[in-house]
Amino acid sequence: MVSSLNKAALEAEHSARIYFIHLDFAVSPFYACTGARDYVFNSITWNGVGDISGISDVADAADAAARPLTVTLTGVDTYVTDPVQSRTNYKGRAATVYRGLLDSNFDLIDDPFKIWIGRMDVGTMLRDDDYVAQMVCEPLAARLLRPNISRYSDEDHQLRSAGDKFFEFLPQMEKKDVTWGGKRISPTTGGSGGYRPPSRSRRIF
Repeated sequence: MVSSLNKAALEAEHSARIYFIHLDFAVSPFYACTGARDYVFNSITWNGVGDISGISDVADAADAAARPLTVTLTGVDTYVTDPVQSRTNYKGRAATVYRGLLDSNFDLIDDPFKIWIGRMDVGTMLRDDDYVAQMVCEPLAARLLRPNISRYSDEDHQLRSAGDKFFEFLPQMEKKDVTWGGKRISPTTGGSGGYRPPSRSRRIF
């Protein structure tokens, strides 16, 4: 939701924009902005790291919400490099980009607003003169394009909810005989003793 103050700044002839990014690393979430100094909103201090490659191209596009996002940071601290190098605590976790507007004193006109929401996908680390961390993130809309490979089985359910017993007896239930139409029906054979379900057709005399 864009506030009235931010909307007025967006409609102005000139407006100074700043972008904030949150990468939800499991151990230590990453909060940074493209400003030259730190900013505070939502009771969080967002570190000013200057230019963050890959944000502005996505953020200014009309279809920003559906585009992938690549974040590149140079000279980053160990609390960023360690999760990327470990490759164990970021896959599928949230990545969010906000846009803020600045006044003539480079203060926030109002709280920044969300322009991109997705999930972290693949991170890489390079070592040149300094550490360079790159994180490729996918938009939430990307999930709609994937086939659903989930199965209603206990094995598949344990991957999502380990220890839950909801599907524990599903294999026995699949082989359980039932009574239908006054006869015992076996799901493994589709019937019993030549039994056929009652016809839906009616004779008209």
